[in-house]
Amino acid sequence: MTCPRCGRPQPPPDAPGAPRAGATRYCVHCGRVLAGVRWVALPPDALRPREPRAPRRPYTGPPRYRATPRWSLRSWMPAPEPGAEGALPAPPPREPDEVLRRRGGLLVRVATVTAVLAGLGALAEAVRYGLLVASRSTALPSGPVTASDALVALLGVLAPAAALATGVLFLWWLHLARGITATFSGTRPARRFRAVVVGSVLPGPNLTVPGSALTELEHAASGLPRDERPRPSTPVRRWWVAWDASVVLGVAAVLRGLGASTQALADSVLLHAIADVAAAVAALATVRVVTHLTELIAPQLRPAGREAVLGVGPARSAGGAASAGAAEDGDAAGGGRGRGVGAEVG
Repeated sequence: MTCPRCGRPQPPPDAPGAPRAGATRYCVHCGRVLAGVRWVALPPDALRPREPRAPRRPYTGPPRYRATPRWSLRSWMPAPEPGAEGALPAPPPREPDEVLRRRGGLLVRVATVTAVLAGLGALAEAVRYGLLVASRSTALPSGPVTASDALVALLGVLAPAAALATGVLFLWWLHLARGITATFSGTRPARRFRAVVVGSVLPGPNLTVPGSALTELEHAASGLPRDERPRPSTPVRRWWVAWDASVVLGVAAVLRGLGASTQALADSVLLHAIADVAAAVAALATVRVVTHLTELIAPQLRPAGREAVLGVGPARSAGGAASAGAAEDGDAAGGGRGRGVGAEVG
């Protein structure tokens, strides 16, 4: 054996001075280890035969079944067993009149919230305008100015959001009201609902289309002749005027706020206050007209002890009293549709 360091041969094992057999051998000349130990680490199952691994298939989407699967996850509570009478009956579907009244009630509540937020927004804009006038002659402390800015910013987000929700609910209620009115009056609306929605959103047509749709709805629900020109009643006319005023003032306030001068900013604050007042009035008018038309289309029976005048007919003789009473009872059972709803009589 030759030493890898010094390259000199080693004596044979039986020569004097050679290391004994089996011991670690060192070079007798330079002392280098001639035979080292090499450690090899292997996992426990490295020597076991491995099963062939199946190739992984690419993802092809959710599982598809040829028929409806019968298996399912067990719920945390088992379904109740049917009693001696059998399974529980399915709940009856709601009447369209009840659905219309529910939607009208929700719309009235949201419109009321919109009116309150718009009124608070007008008050906040008025306070800001007062601070602007006061700042012309003296410097203002930072506290009132910061509070005014925060209040205007908060109401500037809440009031438009409530107004948008009111508009969506109003169109939702109008769609159902038009369908119910067309069913019991035997007429068809002059405009499709899609045209009403587009006309209520586009600037310009939104000044005429919503009011016309309400006028046509009221005309059909009142049972007036089909060939007669629809004319808005007082609640519809007031809503129409309030709606147009709020739209025009809102657009004017936004356009005036685009100016960069100090006077333009002051005028924008004043116009925003007036526009908020108009929006509050329009929301209250919405409450009034929705309540009026809902009662006209889907009248609700009065509580016991109250009476309602459904119509005034010609005088009848005593002989026809029985038939007249039966006809009046039939009119009363009909809920007042066809000729409108009169005032209550205590």
